[in-house]
Amino acid sequence: MTKEGTHTKIHDIFRKMLECIQDMIIIFVCLALFMLMINVMLGLFKIMFQPVDFKIIASEIIFILVLIEVYRLLIIYLKEHRIAIDIMVEVGIVSTLREIILVGVLEIDPMLLAAISIFLISTLLLLRYGAIRIRED
Repeated sequence: MTKEGTHTKIHDIFRKMLECIQDMIIIFVCLALFMLMINVMLGLFKIMFQPVDFKIIASEIIFILVLIEVYRLLIIYLKEHRIAIDIMVEVGIVSTLREIILVGVLEIDPMLLAAISIFLISTLLLLRYGAIRIRED
């Protein structure tokens, strides 16, 4: 066997081993994320029967949706070994809107609100026209 063939074979074995380790880490993160979702849902169920501000309940529901999107992102990574940028952009948009709902639009500094608006417009334009969305046929 030539030195080049051995070198390539060692790299293939090492790459496969690292991919396996990465997959195990992602599976662990998925399990932790799933437990966090259950914990948030139990907390949401408990506070639904108490007099609570609507913003807190809406924020928790949106937080669960963000966790579901992150979970979906991890599943796509496990299947295809790629990061889905479009889902990351969607998570960023929803997380930003969650914080706005939690704080309240009237309590946010006008300059910060303008910056958030520019951020949301640019990410929405990126999502729409940036050709980052992979078409699933």
